[in-house]
Amino acid sequence: MTRTHVERLGEFREILVATRREGVRNVHHTRDAMRASGFQIGDSEGSSYGAQLMALQEQIEAVDRAIEDEKRLALAIEGAAQSRRPTKPRIVKGA
Repeated sequence: MTRTHVERLGEFREILVATRREGVRNVHHTRDAMRASGFQIGDSEGSSYGAQLMALQEQIEAVDRAIEDEKRLALAIEGAAQSRRPTKPRIVKGA
């Protein structure tokens, strides 16, 4: 079965979301490990991931827009194909 553009974009989105989640998990894991080792850490520890998080989120939102665009294109192509289909002639009964 051939995958559609929307399906491929959806798969790409899943990869980006998994990357985002893993990054957040790593930040929390690092903070927890530092605390367990006795380090005094401030609230800003791990905030350096914020720039990466923002970039990932922008990519996810771009993929969301691309998915919506592909859906609109598919509907437009489908509509154009339907308008080109020959219709059966109507039978008109004579008076």
